[in-house]
Amino acid sequence: MHGFFVILPVVLVMAAGWMLGKRRVVLPEAFAQINKAIYWVAIPALILRMTSSADMSTLADKNMVLAVYASFLLAPPFAWFAARMAGEKREKKATSTLMLIRSNTVFMGLPVVTIAVGMKGVEVLSLYLAFTFIGYQIISISWAQLALSGGISRSTVKETLKNLAKNPLVVSSLAGFGLSVFGWNTFPSWLDETLKLLGNTASGMALLSLGASLKLDGLSGILPRVWRDATLKLLFLPALTWCLFLFLPVDPVVFRTVLLISAMPVAVDCFILSQVLGMDEAHAAETISASTVLSSLTVPFWITMMDLFAR
Repeated sequence: MHGFFVILPVVLVMAAGWMLGKRRVVLPEAFAQINKAIYWVAIPALILRMTSSADMSTLADKNMVLAVYASFLLAPPFAWFAARMAGEKREKKATSTLMLIRSNTVFMGLPVVTIAVGMKGVEVLSLYLAFTFIGYQIISISWAQLALSGGISRSTVKETLKNLAKNPLVVSSLAGFGLSVFGWNTFPSWLDETLKLLGNTASGMALLSLGASLKLDGLSGILPRVWRDATLKLLFLPALTWCLFLFLPVDPVVFRTVLLISAMPVAVDCFILSQVLGMDEAHAAETISASTVLSSLTVPFWITMMDLFAR
C-alpha cells in the first residue's frame, strides 16, 4: 500500500488538472502557455540550483552512467523487434523504437521522485539529466532513424545537436554541473531564493498541465493498439534497468531515483518528434495518453518492489 499512497498525491493533482481542462475552467491554450513557463523557467531554475549544489563525489556514480547508457543502447532494439514481429509499418516501428527510452522526466518524473525519494532524489535526478540528457536524445533519435530508414541521417543528427544547444534543460544541467565541478556553487541569498521560488512552482503546475492534456474518453479503444509499447515502457525498461544495477551496483538513492525515471510514462515530446521526423505521430499521442494513465498502477508496483527487495 505504501506505493499507492506515494503516487496518490500525483494522481490527485493530475485529476484536478483533468477536471480543470474538462470543465474548461482553464482553456487548453492557457495550459500550453503554462507548460512553456515550466519548461523554460521553473524546471531549469530547479535543475541549476540542485545540480550546482550536489555532492559529485557521492552522487556522480560512474555505475549509474554506465547502467543508464547501457539501457539506452539495449532497450530500443526490443521495441523495434517487437514491432517487426507484429508486422507494423515502418513509421509505427520507428515511433515504437523512439518512445521506449524517452521517459516523462520533467512533468511526471520530477514530482514522483520528490514525493517517493525526497530532495536527495531530486539532486540525483539533476545529475542524471546533466550526465545523460544529451546522450539520451541522440541515441533515441538515432535508433528511431534506423528503424525508419535503415540508416542515420547526417542532417537529423545535426538538427538534433542544434536543438540540444538551445534546450533549457540541457543548458541548465550543464551549467549546474560545471558550477559544481569548479566549486562555484554558493549563490547570493537573493539569487538562491529566486531559483528556489521558481523551482518550487515546477512540480504542482507540471502535474496540473499534464492532467489537463489527458484524453480519457477513448482510452478503452486505445489500449488494444498501444498495449505492447506501454508494457515495454512501463514494465520492461524498469526491469532491464534493475537487472543492469545488479551488475553495476549504486547507492540506494541513485537506484530508486533512476528506476523510477525509467518507469515513467512516454515523454510528451515524442508526439512532436514523431511528427517532425515523419513517423507515426498518432500512435505516439495514443501511447503517451495510455502510458500516463497506466503508470498510476505500475509506478506503485515498482515502489512496492523496491521497498521489498531493494532496501
